[in-house]
Amino acid sequence: MKTDKYNSRSCSTLISMQSATKNGDIIFGKNSDRPVNESQGLKYYPAAEHEPGETVQCTYIKIPQVKHTYGYIGSRPYNIFGFEHGINDQGVIIGNEAVTGRETPEPLWGLIGMDILRLTLERANTAVKAVEIMGELLETYGTGGDPLIRPQYFNANYIVADYNEAYIFESCQRLWAAKRIGNVGHIGNLYSITDNYDMIGRNVIKEASEKGWCRNENRINISETFSFSDCDYEDAEAYFRYIRQEELVEGRNPFTVKMMMNNLRDHYSPDYRKVIPYDIATSKMPTICCHPGGMNGCASAASVVCSLDKNAEEPFKFTYWGSMAPPCCSIFTPKFNIKWIPEALAIVDGLYDKNSPWWTFTELERYISLSYKDFAPIAQEKFQPLEDEFIEQVEDAKKTYQGDKKQLAALSLEAFERSLATAKDLTKTIKKQLPSTRINYLMLDYFRNSSAGCGMNCELNIR
Repeated sequence: MKTDKYNSRSCSTLISMQSATKNGDIIFGKNSDRPVNESQGLKYYPAAEHEPGETVQCTYIKIPQVKHTYGYIGSRPYNIFGFEHGINDQGVIIGNEAVTGRETPEPLWGLIGMDILRLTLERANTAVKAVEIMGELLETYGTGGDPLIRPQYFNANYIVADYNEAYIFESCQRLWAAKRIGNVGHIGNLYSITDNYDMIGRNVIKEASEKGWCRNENRINISETFSFSDCDYEDAEAYFRYIRQEELVEGRNPFTVKMMMNNLRDHYSPDYRKVIPYDIATSKMPTICCHPGGMNGCASAASVVCSLDKNAEEPFKFTYWGSMAPPCCSIFTPKFNIKWIPEALAIVDGLYDKNSPWWTFTELERYISLSYKDFAPIAQEKFQPLEDEFIEQVEDAKKTYQGDKKQLAALSLEAFERSLATAKDLTKTIKKQLPSTRINYLMLDYFRNSSAGCGMNCELNIR
């Protein structure tokens, strides 16, 4: 099992606009793929007023705080300030991807991409305003974090959306450009904007041309300008995943929430995989749903599918469906625009915690990985009908809503608690079946190593 988190990157972010969806909403989806054992909680942060001179402590640096910050839901790796994805109470949603860029990191502490995402959720009330704020933060503070522990080039790309429109935002240190999304869009761990951008940062063309990356002309190709000329394996696998993203979003109208959930669970079709003598959890090829068994040490730690509907009543203007652990072994549950989500979702730490929902679903995935072909169907037979039931409940609640937000909170809490209880029961069921099931010993190594790294008890009754 690889454990170098600086050489681990994946993530997939997809979006279908109103013209591509069944109900005329916008549907956003993202898998947050992170290093093994990096727990990721989900929490609601209320709106706040701030005094002049107040600062905000980001992962590595402090910056001035703004007067007013919006309330927002964010999915945060336990050991940093920033978010992998989130949405604010204005309906601005953002997901980000790590990408290798051409620029050598600056010898200066700065923001990281996830810091920029969270700061933007606090400050932006539209997607275009979010693009402007992200650009301003990059140009002012740079990106990359702590230079003493940063062994590779690091930048971040984003999809940012609101109830009306969405943008792809790509950056290389302090340089950036953004492109408005038409029907559907997606980003991965690579640059994809060419000369079709709609917004570009100050002096990008001038600075890039001075560095010898492009000509000093009116428009430039962003992907060619920002991309590193060399390419190692972990960069290259992003291109294969990007091709799969294109297949999952193009020509598949009309989109539904369930379709986007299943996109995030994608491992290619069985016919495509059949020549490879490894199961899905062994992860010998780059897939959207990411398991840490063989590609780069990443796992899909947390996922989101969010429906944005500007015509709905306020609590339903967004429905935020979140899951924990690789989504093919998990379940999405709903949260609403009511300034509350189940508090237990925020319980995370560096070591295994039986009270943490994130660790509960991660533990389940690790037992499933011991024999994915046998155990994944058991989990899916429980989770999928339950998830479909939650989707139906939300649709019914939207039709019959009469102003009782407590009813929506109860729906959200019940879905979370039922899902958590099901995950615990599934783990018990799989443990009982271990002695009579053929075990994948490649994944047994992963199970033991990853569990030792977080203090998870290995209950392996294997003969």
